[in-house]
Amino acid sequence: MFKRLLGLGLFTALIFTSCENDDSIPESLDKDYNTSNDESELDSAINFDETGVIGIANINSHRGEESASAFGIEQIAFIEPPVVNGESLRATHVDVKGDFAYVSYNKEGAIYLGGIDIIDVSDKYHPVLVSRMKTDIADINSLYMDNKGYLVFTGASAREANDGAGNRSIQGFVAVQNGRFSGDFQIDYSNPGNAGVHILVVNGEAIIISGDAGGVGNFTYPGYLTPFDNKSFLDYGDLRSAAYKNNILAVLSGEAGLLSLGINGGLVENSRIPTAALTPESKRTIAWFGDNVLVSEGTEGVGIYNFEAGTKIASLPLKVHPDATAISTSDQVTNAVSTDNNFIYMANGGAGLDIIKLNERLNPLAEGIAEIQGSANFVQAKGEYIYVASGRGLKILKIVAPQADEIQSAGFLNCSEYNAYAGDKNLNIASGKEFSYSGLMNLKHLNVNGILNFCGDMLIESSANLSSDAILNMSGNFKLGNKKSTENLIINSNSKFKIEGVMEIHGDLHINSGGTLEFVGNDSKIYVSGEVRVHSGGEVLGEFEDLNNKF
Repeated sequence: MFKRLLGLGLFTALIFTSCENDDSIPESLDKDYNTSNDESELDSAINFDETGVIGIANINSHRGEESASAFGIEQIAFIEPPVVNGESLRATHVDVKGDFAYVSYNKEGAIYLGGIDIIDVSDKYHPVLVSRMKTDIADINSLYMDNKGYLVFTGASAREANDGAGNRSIQGFVAVQNGRFSGDFQIDYSNPGNAGVHILVVNGEAIIISGDAGGVGNFTYPGYLTPFDNKSFLDYGDLRSAAYKNNILAVLSGEAGLLSLGINGGLVENSRIPTAALTPESKRTIAWFGDNVLVSEGTEGVGIYNFEAGTKIASLPLKVHPDATAISTSDQVTNAVSTDNNFIYMANGGAGLDIIKLNERLNPLAEGIAEIQGSANFVQAKGEYIYVASGRGLKILKIVAPQADEIQSAGFLNCSEYNAYAGDKNLNIASGKEFSYSGLMNLKHLNVNGILNFCGDMLIESSANLSSDAILNMSGNFKLGNKKSTENLIINSNSKFKIEGVMEIHGDLHINSGGTLEFVGNDSKIYVSGEVRVHSGGEVLGEFEDLNNKF
């Protein structure tokens, strides 16, 4: 069977004719779109095996120190993808609205398999897969959750000629309430073409983006998924993605470049800018960044375009993680781009997830690659959380950046007097020395022989040790290791760890004879995934909440 990843033919007179008869009424196909709310099945899809601190590779030596202090990354959870007919699917798109993340899936190759997940992310550290739909007749390539309680989606169907419509493209919607599918899946086949590749909702209207020899059109729903009129469709070749802001719909075409469309009173082209050549049938997305549009351009990385200037104004080259040099160059491509505040997230396939912090002049302040497992095919940033779709499922990550407000201590630290940490990723405090820092520490190894005072977020990827007679005073969040490679915190004899805040240890906590762990204040918490071993002569002082019942 011939299958194309992208492709949607021109809307012909057939689509407008079909709007006037019963053929245009979406078909309810619950027998082909199977949903599950079984808690045991859904719970098994949430994977916490890699939860914890994620390393950051500083890829530019002249910005290495700055990168180490600019941000850190945690993995919250991993969502195992649906399996249909023995085939594991790949995540294709993510939309996040309120307390829920909505994820679409398809299967590469000549078969059509798809799915949709709805994940409750209200408690970011305990996400819950609430609902899952699986189908063995269709790819689901893109989705969007509106503010009326409907999830709209698009993709491609295995049905030959789609009941006489002469295409494989599908568009559909389903009612959703509290994270559960609350109605039938309504499917419409009236659009010629091989696949719908992107969908979004603007002012209550669904906008469908087609692919090869396709176009972009407005559609009404629920009840009917049909074009308003001939003015609601513009035919362009090889469309990939769209993004809306301030009455401008930016659309990316492999043939026409980056398009600026007006949407009031029908779709109208305002202008277009040539872009770098896009690999045929490849996923590419766009995102607004201020008044500029970011375009994922494969091996070229990300281009930054401005409609007013009418040209590309800057580029963000694709960078490769040092451990990914053996990855095929064909897999080292920027598939997608997302933004949140002044952070840009580049999903670079086998080259990983590149995170860049820009200033208002589009100059990089810091840059690093998150050391995550698997290919990064799509990324969606929402607040401090990052959702990365890969061939292995969906990763929920959290970015940790220095707090803008000063950290206040309960009196045992002078946080306002400490300078921000901007040192190496391996920190060693020598015996007899005392250092004080604030902000963010994104470390690989920490070894304290003297005295370290710190206010802020301390993320340690690999190891932490307090040698004999050492002191670590801290106000903020202390996070060590991850569940894939557990790391232990060792508080040796006559050493003391005094903390006001939250401790998170993915490994064991060892307090040797004469060692002390002291919690300050009334709101301190601790999570230990492994064992807590307080040896004879060691002690734990103060009030704290034991989040994992290990004390």
